[in-house]
Amino acid sequence: MTMNTTTKNATVVKLSGGDLGNEIMFIRCNLSEASAPIQVDYHNDGVEEWCGCQFQCADTRHTVRGLIERGKFLAAYAVEVNPDDFGCDAEVVEKKEHE
Repeated sequence: MTMNTTTKNATVVKLSGGDLGNEIMFIRCNLSEASAPIQVDYHNDGVEEWCGCQFQCADTRHTVRGLIERGKFLAAYAVEVNPDDFGCDAEVVEKKEHE
């Protein structure tokens, strides 16, 4: 995958446990760029495969907390759990300093 400013400066969050069970999901976004897409890696079979979704950085309010909330929303739909009832652990695994 070619690195661009969207991925090179991305904050990456790992979601696991809780309603995800044994599944792991990663979500990333360049929180310094309002139009940067949020990307998701559902970590199928341990293979890194990032894909876009309907959200972008502006939806996170440029915060890690907002990125985690969007990630949990997407994870809930992935495992078919009501987002209001969904719970899992979230851990920042890579955070870039934004200039």
